Amino acid sequence: MADGTKFASGKSKGIDDFLRPEHLISEETKMYCKTLRKFVDNEVLPHAEEFDDYWDWTERKEHTFVDNIWKRLLIDLGLQKSFIPPEFGGSGGASTVEMGVTIEEVARGDYALASTGFISSWAVAGITIPKLNETLLKKIAPLLCGNKVYIIASAITEPHAGGSVEDVRLKGTQIKTRARLEGNEWVINGHKLWPSGYREAKMFRVLCAVEGQDFPKNIAQIFVPADVPGVSTGKPYRKMGAAIDTNGDVWFENVRVPKENRAQPNPEDEVKSVIASITIGRLISAAFPLGIMKRAYEVLKDYADNREIAGKPMKEHGAIVHELGQIAKNILAAEGFFYYAAARMDHPDVYGFPWDEKNLAAASAVQNMVGELGWDVVSRCVELMGSYGYSREGKIEKLLRDLKIGQIVVGGPILRLTELARYYFGTETI
Repeated sequence: MADGTKFASGKSKGIDDFLRPEHLISEETKMYCKTLRKFVDNEVLPHAEEFDDYWDWTERKEHTFVDNIWKRLLIDLGLQKSFIPPEFGGSGGASTVEMGVTIEEVARGDYALASTGFISSWAVAGITIPKLNETLLKKIAPLLCGNKVYIIASAITEPHAGGSVEDVRLKGTQIKTRARLEGNEWVINGHKLWPSGYREAKMFRVLCAVEGQDFPKNIAQIFVPADVPGVSTGKPYRKMGAAIDTNGDVWFENVRVPKENRAQPNPEDEVKSVIASITIGRLISAAFPLGIMKRAYEVLKDYADNREIAGKPMKEHGAIVHELGQIAKNILAAEGFFYYAAARMDHPDVYGFPWDEKNLAAASAVQNMVGELGWDVVSRCVELMGSYGYSREGKIEKLLRDLKIGQIVVGGPILRLTELARYYFGTETI
């Protein structure tokens, strides 16, 4: 136009044209995201249809592409080292926003790859929030900064209860895995389920109830090497999606670890750490569906650009346009909501700390809302693609299965809604 106003051409946009907050992302992180995208495009997406077939990759004797993919991501591309602060030999220091964009890039390739790939960062947060446990971090940092894959899984859920173990209002009363202090050692007994990356994990962060103690002294996060006597694991569950992120049973039978393996030595700090871990876990979990949505958009865009109905492009039909608009709107809404909440998390001086109840409620809302928007986006993509939508060849149905898992992790949607009702409506008996 004469005044210089530009309108969109008929050419479709790309995954970078939504609401990623570029002004909050360092140039270093932007460059790293480009590296991750190249890795995903060249080494992950070509195997997209195979991941489901390798749900039992940890049990196989033959060599598969999965065996190499962790080393490529965690060691060669330096992701594992980024979980540790620079003063301890790592390359960390990313903001919550920057963590979100890196998760998006990997989850775009495969949800399970991202889930296991980033799981150690969640455990490390327990050591650094609310206070830095320098003694324990000095022990763990060299393991994550070395040249071998080292995964720290978080063992929280138990056979009798999932969300109840994470429910902060229950004050640890539902945790049945016990820890008692004998001299300078913790002795741990219990049974945990579902830790991401449990089968290949070299260490577990174990949420325990301390014997003989009342709240707040009754809760402890204890770091347990996977190879110490008394630790055993079962075979991985066969899930509907997220195949290469192994989940299963972990048993602890009279397991002994040093006293200093507790995440936060002070009991009140430990409680704050547990709440912060749940808050951060829920907020960051919303970045995974964002990556899935971006991939779904790419797949559908390619389909819509090349599909015809009644002699004209699919995307030029009114009913189809409505669906495409809904998809774009929901991706924009999900991305905007997540990154606004992430930016708030990066300013505790203004918005409070991750162990504050209001931030737990906000993170719960973000995970639920982004998951719901993601489910809507990918469901619409499946329907628009017809038979291709429900076939592996269409490259979209797997995204729907993976996304459903992303909606459930870290307590589940119902508990998260309960947290919201408690904070905003003063619900007390539930």
